[in-house]
Amino acid sequence: MEKVRFGVVGAGGIARRRTIREVQKYAQYGEIVALMDVDAKVLEETAREFGIERTFTDLPSLLKEDIEAVYVASPVYAHHEEVMAALQDGKHVLCEKPLALNRKQAEEMAEFAEKMELRLGVGYMMRYNVYHREIKRMIGEGILGQPVAGRAQLTCWYPPIPSAWRQVKALGGGGALMDMGGHCIDLLEWFLGETEAVFGLLDTIVHNYEVEDTATVVLKFKNGAQGIVDNYFNVPDRAARNLLEIYGTKGAVFAENTIGQDGRGRLFLCEDFAEGYDAAQKRQEVGYRKIDLVPEPLYAREVDAFSLWIREGRKPEIAAEIGIQNLAVIEAVYQSSQEGKLVSLV
Repeated sequence: MEKVRFGVVGAGGIARRRTIREVQKYAQYGEIVALMDVDAKVLEETAREFGIERTFTDLPSLLKEDIEAVYVASPVYAHHEEVMAALQDGKHVLCEKPLALNRKQAEEMAEFAEKMELRLGVGYMMRYNVYHREIKRMIGEGILGQPVAGRAQLTCWYPPIPSAWRQVKALGGGGALMDMGGHCIDLLEWFLGETEAVFGLLDTIVHNYEVEDTATVVLKFKNGAQGIVDNYFNVPDRAARNLLEIYGTKGAVFAENTIGQDGRGRLFLCEDFAEGYDAAQKRQEVGYRKIDLVPEPLYAREVDAFSLWIREGRKPEIAAEIGIQNLAVIEAVYQSSQEGKLVSLV
């Protein structure tokens, strides 16, 4: 199968740290052949680092290249304009999350992609973590029984940084919730189904920028299960365990540091179906057993899944509607925090 030829929009950031490197080393169905970035210095450095010769400082020039798809890894505020331009030029687009600054923009992008008969995907690469896929399998096969609760945490230390677009609401759309919470919400919805209602507590309590550095969210899912998402820009990296927990009537899974960029982490399973009530509620010292799997490169798997959608019509789990749903939940959380009440999505 001929590989899908990608051009990258936004050659610094996540593209440079992860995507280009992983695609070059591990991807089977996609390849990166051209780069575009408005920062000429970043563009030159990235091109030299990865040996990519075709480079451009403007999008129209990139779109003239012999490419089939565009990977948009620019700041969020640029997504709508860049995605629409690429689609208009007949290119498929894999766009980093969040898909846009708001749901309205995302819906416009998806509608235009459908009109143009092109593929539009969104970068929720954590669905390709082997441990997350194992959790998905266990839930689907009933190993945990009826799911009743979940928790997803993604936290880091992110102090004020000059020119950091994530710290400006108009450029990033929000703070800890928008930037990190999207992944957590997406995972819980993937495991437990769509959200029915949310309650959010958002604040800026440590740093002096305008977006939230603290976000705690309670979710109620349509199947009755409940969830918690917690995201903080004010906890030291080494103190953050980035926990993921799913509880059911027959047991639970507990993961550490699987919510992240490198595809690694640790997963533990407890299978314990209790038929009767134990008033003493005795706890065993070792209730969980460790599950060891071989990590896989998240960004390469994501690009491969999108490439197979182009080549063979295999629609991946990261199609645009996932990004629209995610933004709908996030917007409801912001509304809940502002109004101080539960907000329904149905």
